[in-house]
Amino acid sequence: MGSILGASLLSACSTAYYAAYTMEQNKIRLPKSEFNERSYVLVRNDALPAPIYVAKEGEQFFALLLLCTHKACEVAPYGNELHCPCHGSEFDNKGRVLQGPAEDDLKKFNVEIFDEYLLIK
Repeated sequence: MGSILGASLLSACSTAYYAAYTMEQNKIRLPKSEFNERSYVLVRNDALPAPIYVAKEGEQFFALLLLCTHKACEVAPYGNELHCPCHGSEFDNKGRVLQGPAEDDLKKFNVEIFDEYLLIK
């Protein structure tokens, strides 16, 4: 079963979309237009140990660091969940632990919402 999960995670990673962004006063400025055809995007910033998962639900946006709180492996989006390929931890799309061994939720970023863009810090 582990190999099936691994293959699923690999296929989920291959469809991940990394959004274009700019920096504004140490905050990530992300255009809302990135969500016209998708419910989430990934942002890679070299200052962070893993990508940021930015999701839209209705009119709300939230951002999570894709770094497992168990052993610091990079977590991968898979449907409406986030899976850690190292030890099997699972999180919902808001970063809450669904299944261990992780006990702590994923790190969240503050998201400020403006007419045309988001600021993530």
